[in-house]
Amino acid sequence: MGVTAFLHVKLDVADLERARRFYCDLLSLRPIVRYDRDDGVTILQLSPTGEPPGVELWYEPPFRPDPGDRLHIAFAVTDLPAVVARIRDSGWPIEREPFRIGHEQIAFVRDPDGYLIELNEADAAPA
Repeated sequence: MGVTAFLHVKLDVADLERARRFYCDLLSLRPIVRYDRDDGVTILQLSPTGEPPGVELWYEPPFRPDPGDRLHIAFAVTDLPAVVARIRDSGWPIEREPFRIGHEQIAFVRDPDGYLIELNEADAAPA
C-alpha cells in the first residue's frame, strides 16, 4: 500500500480564463475535467493528453498568491526552441532562455499568476 500515481498539481489562479489561455493555447494542454461549484470556486484540470496526471487550476476569490521560486511544474516538450519561440512570439516573456543540463535542454517561463514553469526536452538517456 502507498502512492501509486501522480494525479495533479493545484495552482491558485487570479483569472481562470487567462490561465486557461496560457496553458491551453501556449502549452497545448487539454481539459481533463471542470467543476463549477455553487460557492464561486471553479476547478479546471488540464494535461497534455486530456487524461490525468495534470495541472489543476483553482479559481477561488479572493486570490492570495505566494508562488515564489520554491515551486515549479515541469512539462516534457518536443522541439524546445519552437515552443519557446511560440511563447515569445505571443508576447509572453521567457524567464530563462534554453540551457543544457546533462541530457536535458530546459527553459523557464512564468504563468499568468507567477508560477515557474519548466519546459524540458530530454535527449535519449545516456547509455
